[in-house]
Amino acid sequence: MIKQLALLSLTLLYCLIANSASADTTTIAQGFGLKVHTGVLQYHHKEMELLRTNPATAIEVSYILKGNGEKLWHKFYGYPKYGVSYFFMDLGNRKTLGYSHALYPFIDFPIYSPSKNLNLGFIVGSGLGYITKTYHRTQNFKNTAISTHFNAFINLGATLNYCINNNLTLNANFNLIHFSNGSYKKPNSGLNYTLISVGANHILNSLKTSKSTKYPFINETHRLMLLGIASQKEVKGVGGPRYFVSSFSIEYSYPIKKLWRAGVTADFMYDTSNKFILDYQHVNWETPWQAAKSGIAINSELILNRLSAVFALGGYVYNLDSRNGKFYQRVGLRYRPFDRVFLHLALKTHWTIADYLELGVGFKVL
Repeated sequence: MIKQLALLSLTLLYCLIANSASADTTTIAQGFGLKVHTGVLQYHHKEMELLRTNPATAIEVSYILKGNGEKLWHKFYGYPKYGVSYFFMDLGNRKTLGYSHALYPFIDFPIYSPSKNLNLGFIVGSGLGYITKTYHRTQNFKNTAISTHFNAFINLGATLNYCINNNLTLNANFNLIHFSNGSYKKPNSGLNYTLISVGANHILNSLKTSKSTKYPFINETHRLMLLGIASQKEVKGVGGPRYFVSSFSIEYSYPIKKLWRAGVTADFMYDTSNKFILDYQHVNWETPWQAAKSGIAINSELILNRLSAVFALGGYVYNLDSRNGKFYQRVGLRYRPFDRVFLHLALKTHWTIADYLELGVGFKVL
């Protein structure tokens, strides 16, 4: 699962930065950025309080591209900056947690500009993280948050930018950082950090690129899609068996704006670990269908040509397991290699608790 996540993350990174092949070329601004972060671990389980011994610090180096309008989504999202970042972090407890490395694609959406030189933006990024110290039952038993070196890495943040000139921009930032393996292996409470930072971006020169291809699906209205998902997870205890998870979804969406779709999804989830959980809770069940789950979710999709970001908030219609409440969330990425086919990578959660990573394929029916 972790290897597939790494491969898919790198594929999505390439799809974000690369341009479609064409005989015509244009230019796009490119440059580099540097940020210095500091912050604290936000523990969501009482036993994790022991992990917060010192402030966390980090340094981030970014390769940046500036949208020039050749792609439809450049203009639609206000000519955002996008690219890839390397994120190195002292996790605030060197003995138990160690350090982390992360490589992830990001997009910086401009939101509000009170003046020509000042603007407020929203940063979203997701990729692959590596944490140097993980749980061990004798040598590192206090680390109840992370049990695998490789983890999903998510960065959400707000940024305030001040342009000194056309080449140099200073920024101040507030970020929410998350590490998790999606319950692939326990323990997996996950690590959440709030960080503040200062930094600078320097635009070097222009890069020749291919002009974007016009995709016919940009203008589609009603869309009905079937989505199949597979995953694995651990549940109670450490070093226990991994359980297979599958789900089938029917998703309907409609464009609110040109590159912003909203809709509803009917989810049917068959999590084989649910049988163990129900037995553990002394909940009676007789057939495998009683251990399944179903739900309805409201979803939103932000489109960047063939790449899109998806967000969903759902509620269980049927679920005998009441541990994590009545609601679930989904945040992830999709890539559309063909007009009717979608590759899907997302994290299903119960608020701050990761449930499992979703790897799936979707097919547009209508």
